[in-house]
Amino acid sequence: MFRSRIARAALGGLVLSAMLAGPVSAAKPTRPPPEPISERPLTAEELAAGERKIAASDAYLALVASDGTDLVSLSCVTPTGDGTQAETQACYVPQAYLSVEARDQTKGTYCGPATGQVIANYSWAVKSGANKFTQAKIAGWMKTDINGGTSAPELEDGLELGTAGAPRRPADWDWVVFDVRDRDGDGHSADELQGYVRSNVSSSKMPLAIPVKPHDPNSRYYLISWPKPVVSIGHWIAAYGWYGTYTGTTFARIYYTDSSRDEGGSTGKFWDPTQDIAALVAEHTRRIVW
Repeated sequence: MFRSRIARAALGGLVLSAMLAGPVSAAKPTRPPPEPISERPLTAEELAAGERKIAASDAYLALVASDGTDLVSLSCVTPTGDGTQAETQACYVPQAYLSVEARDQTKGTYCGPATGQVIANYSWAVKSGANKFTQAKIAGWMKTDINGGTSAPELEDGLELGTAGAPRRPADWDWVVFDVRDRDGDGHSADELQGYVRSNVSSSKMPLAIPVKPHDPNSRYYLISWPKPVVSIGHWIAAYGWYGTYTGTTFARIYYTDSSRDEGGSTGKFWDPTQDIAALVAEHTRRIVW
């Protein structure tokens, strides 16, 4: 009887402990990954505008290629005599950069407005540290708060409003959304992307907006500004410079600003191989605004 009472007491204590502790399965559920922002199909008019811009870009690139500038390498070896001696001379690598300043995004979903702010500030030639428009104002143009993010067509709308009448915006300028594709059938799109950045920066003297997956856990590619993997619906950066001609290696570069210091990335000016950025664009929407 005494043993039976002890057994029942022990059993009651176990039941009470279990009731107080609660079931193990009641732990807080894992938050599902965020839903990506939907990208609407481009209209026939938008597609035609993109083709016109690509034609203008191709014409510019053909012109600069014809003068032989793209044939230089990092160093030139010029024979100085009949023997084996040679003089190594510094060679010019084709490159160009615009005078932009990075901006930190003021909200977690404001990478689009922050990119727009960088481009608007450049277009209006504002003084260092100043802003032409607030990110909240640009977010309203881009419908960022309404949609929880910024799609390419809506970012284009924001850039049109944010740069209209700006002194650095070319008179015939039109912001265009277009897909980055392997148009020449060589198996990659990095050469196309490098050409678009080059023509925008060197010919039009305008930055462009590029959407990427900054550091997907399942990808071998990532932005140097995002050293840690992150499950992201996508991220906007502003390209402001280029270096080298793409030849299928990691030599060619794209220079960009990032705004993500408080979102897992970094804020500042960075560069990555064009090959890597093209892969990150392909992992996301494939679209750019230029």
